[in-house]
Amino acid sequence: MATRESTSTLRVRLPALIVGIIVLIFIGFVAYALQRSQSASELGVGGRINTAGSLMRFTDRTATDFVLPDLRGGPAIRLADHRGKIVILNFWASWCPPCREEAPVFREFARRYEETGVVIIGIDIWEKNWNDGRAFLDEFGVPYPNAYDTEGRVTIDYGVSGVPETFFVSPDGRLLGKYTGPVKSVEQLVGLLNELGVAPATQLEPAEGGWKVRTSQRSHVLSCG
Repeated sequence: MATRESTSTLRVRLPALIVGIIVLIFIGFVAYALQRSQSASELGVGGRINTAGSLMRFTDRTATDFVLPDLRGGPAIRLADHRGKIVILNFWASWCPPCREEAPVFREFARRYEETGVVIIGIDIWEKNWNDGRAFLDEFGVPYPNAYDTEGRVTIDYGVSGVPETFFVSPDGRLLGKYTGPVKSVEQLVGLLNELGVAPATQLEPAEGGWKVRTSQRSHVLSCG
């Protein structure tokens, strides 16, 4: 009799046990997926923090023009104003650790290549307060123009999914590719431009007091101070 009651009870409870096991398996799968996702990136205030670097090339894409407010309060920044030059668009945020790591790299690149037909435009995104972005620029002595994507439209237009992300625009306005993750050195940034076929049309070499810029027309020294 006891055996029959046990069997009957097991039959009643079996569906619930099966459902419980399925739920546990599903929870474990979700936890594993999240862990794998966060091994390559972390979640920041507004989006993903890109920690690993990779280059993606684009074909037949035009860089979407934009007009954004200057983060420092100057005249509005428009991409089309720089047609005829190589443009590097760097999407960043002040709360992003890799963005802080690469800020000195972009600062040094801008200093060395300021007269070589290459323009850097920083675009601050996903900030809680403009002042956080401005403090970032002051902290790292960023010399090149920086805009603030107030409504997030440019971020969406360019398909930015995390920070930092850096896009490369040709002199004729073509979107050549993007680099996801922090740029580690000036040499790496020059290498990325080379890979995309838009390297600066100059050669730089060490010189007393700075860097000697050689072009077909002139040669002068950029101060290191």
